[in-house]
Amino acid sequence: MINNENYKDYNKPDLLQKLEELDIKRMDGLSEEEYELRNNILGILEGVVPPELTVTAPSSSSVEDTLELLGNVVIVIGIIAGILCVFLALLEEQLYVAMWGIAVILSSFISGYILKGLSKIIALLSSLQDTNSDD
Repeated sequence: MINNENYKDYNKPDLLQKLEELDIKRMDGLSEEEYELRNNILGILEGVVPPELTVTAPSSSSVEDTLELLGNVVIVIGIIAGILCVFLALLEEQLYVAMWGIAVILSSFISGYILKGLSKIIALLSSLQDTNSDD
């Protein structure tokens, strides 16, 4: 049976059926609990999220995730470009282009891991800030 504790677990057709039952019963008078349940079901069906279901995410997580992703992208693109340069150098027997390929691979690793490390530093600083604000 749908009640105030478990109404969030039901799907839309079940909630609509319960709402119809409550509307029919409304003519005779609803108890306070039934009235609250009716309002909660209406809120769910209209897309209004009850306050107990709202989740707040840390504001810096998007920056951390973006830096982590950017670090991975830099590493992958650098490896692909470096390997292409090395293969091109092997085909045309140019030592200079091979050196460029190796330099691209190494610099992409360094840049990518710097970005990933910066992401970890931001995560650490925001966790320290959260810890200090709780005190």
